[in-house]
Amino acid sequence: MQTKIFVVDDERYTLDFFEALLINENVQVFKFRSPIEAFKAVEKNEPDLIISDIVMPEMSGLEFLEELNKKYPYITVILVTAYASIEKAVQAIKKGAFDFLTKPFDDIEEVTIKIKKGLENSRLKNRVKVLQENVNELYGIDNIVSKSKKMNDILSMVKKVSGISSNILISGESGTGKELIARSIHQLSSRKNERFLPINCAAIPENLQESLFFGYEKGAFTGADSLHRGYFEEADGGTLFLDEIGETDPNFQVKLLRVIQEKSVKRLGASKSLDVDVRLICATNKNLEREVEKGNFRQDLYYRINVIKIEIPPLRERAEDIPYLVDFFIKKYNREFSKNLKGADSGFMKHLYEYDWPGNVRELENIIERSTALAEKDYLGLENLPETFFSNSNSGERFSGDSLKYKDARDEFEKSYLKKLLELSDNNITRASKLAGVDPATMHRKVNKYLKE
Repeated sequence: MQTKIFVVDDERYTLDFFEALLINENVQVFKFRSPIEAFKAVEKNEPDLIISDIVMPEMSGLEFLEELNKKYPYITVILVTAYASIEKAVQAIKKGAFDFLTKPFDDIEEVTIKIKKGLENSRLKNRVKVLQENVNELYGIDNIVSKSKKMNDILSMVKKVSGISSNILISGESGTGKELIARSIHQLSSRKNERFLPINCAAIPENLQESLFFGYEKGAFTGADSLHRGYFEEADGGTLFLDEIGETDPNFQVKLLRVIQEKSVKRLGASKSLDVDVRLICATNKNLEREVEKGNFRQDLYYRINVIKIEIPPLRERAEDIPYLVDFFIKKYNREFSKNLKGADSGFMKHLYEYDWPGNVRELENIIERSTALAEKDYLGLENLPETFFSNSNSGERFSGDSLKYKDARDEFEKSYLKKLLELSDNNITRASKLAGVDPATMHRKVNKYLKE
């Protein structure tokens, strides 16, 4: 595709100069003597680079730049002035110009180099734009499928809290979409162009928590061969998402609390602390109030991270969302597998409604992905559901224990579900976690809880 450059100047000489300079560079030059006309043309034919004079009668180059930045922040602009002054250059750069050129254009090589650098900057900006659009498509709030009142209330809360900097605690069972909610908050916030760094606390050994979160200096300990920036430094300016915060060691929690309070971090082996600006969002599938009572989680840290709490209900408590989620996932995997499924039949949907969903939305997506991949008809049917799914639906009817308490019924169900799942997975927990659509750390905890001899 041919590169497009807009040149804006009320003097014809400048317009002709750039057209002649770029004639052999596979560049299409659009010439404008009016910045207002150039601005109108941007919408129809967005350029890769704009070269604009600063001094023009109807609108200055700096005013033109400001208007461009409001509507087209990804367009790279180089400003031109006949008055070579540091003050003009600084003012242009502050307002968002990539660089500036001075008249007369005596050094042709310098002009060419700056144009090439400007085009490279434009390519980088466009890559960022595409990545941002992809992130919005994957993690934007509009991508969260919700028809139930419970989830709609949560989405309203997400919109409210995204504009403030308070710490947030998201609670809910594994697979309910805690990270998706956290990413949506980030995408709606003023930090959306900065990093969103997700960390699974359950996957970090206790002896590595401090060095990974806070970083270390070269020589801080045996094996520290170079400086290492910790998670807080990596997320500076953005959002740090700490999943499974309840799995952190109480001794480490003391140090984590200090970082949150002081908004600064000291690398291991360092003599000075570094200020960090991080939006902290934590998540847990544990009852942290109960963990505080047991002495497993510090109360002061709990209050620090629980300024705003968002509780995500399990899928079994919002069954009205199931058909919309099924439709969403079928469309998603139709695209991925180049298929054209029209939906799911009534028998398939009936079993989805009767299922207890221990793995929540993640498990539902896993089942639709698997079913779509193997489907040979226009609609998903019972033949597309896995055997484990049949053995664990209608869990309420199959409960045979003496207690009628919901917790006891659920415990019995999870125990029988895990036994069957491990049997089908040859006792391979990693394979079992993939079948269930839950992470391996969660599967380990479930197995230890229900099946440990």
